[in-house]
Amino acid sequence: MIDLLRARRVLTVFAHPDDETLAAGATIAKLARLGSEIHVVIPATGIYARRNREDVSSFDAALAKLRADCTTAMGCLGISDGDVTFGEFADNEMDGETLLTIIHWLQDIFDRFKPDLVLTHCKECTNVDHQICFEAVTVITRPGLGFNVPVMCGEVPSSTGYRRPTMFEPNVYIEVSTDDIVRKIRSMQSYAGEARPDPHPRSPEVLRALAKVRGSESGFHWAEAFMLLRAFG
Repeated sequence: MIDLLRARRVLTVFAHPDDETLAAGATIAKLARLGSEIHVVIPATGIYARRNREDVSSFDAALAKLRADCTTAMGCLGISDGDVTFGEFADNEMDGETLLTIIHWLQDIFDRFKPDLVLTHCKECTNVDHQICFEAVTVITRPGLGFNVPVMCGEVPSSTGYRRPTMFEPNVYIEVSTDDIVRKIRSMQSYAGEARPDPHPRSPEVLRALAKVRGSESGFHWAEAFMLLRAFG
């Protein structure tokens, strides 16, 4: 069982701006409401994979806009801009770096923040950056003497669940409130270039429906679902 009241320092590691909201926005809002200190880590830019179809000269402005949108989105969840760390890893090309390089970058953040709960990607995502984040977190959080950090892996609608027959199989459900869901949707809508209309998986209608389905699976009105990598008791 995951006791959120004991999660006083929560680190989220999701590859791109908007992943954190899609995978765990309502849970982040709930944790913030409960008084947890939350630090959001976003290793990849989330923009440069578009170079094959957009003018490269516009990328700096687009990146600045995306990060400004992220600041607004995090505010919807109760996170200040000083609690967000942006990386500069190439979008959808994190596999071009050695895993050790990414681990070293993340390790410094872990060592400074000292989390007692980590939220990250599921390894079964189609996006390679998501997979790399999972691998790096898995290495960094290996238990040792006096060091055992629970890790939960969230689902990113539009990325998780397409690698059939291997699927996202949730075994942890976090009950969230109607207000938490509203904050999640408002946060996602703050990403002007990433939000999509119904019936896209990132639309308000589908995000609300997914929260209702996850709630029905767990006996709650609303829930977000995770796969537990490890927990300690």
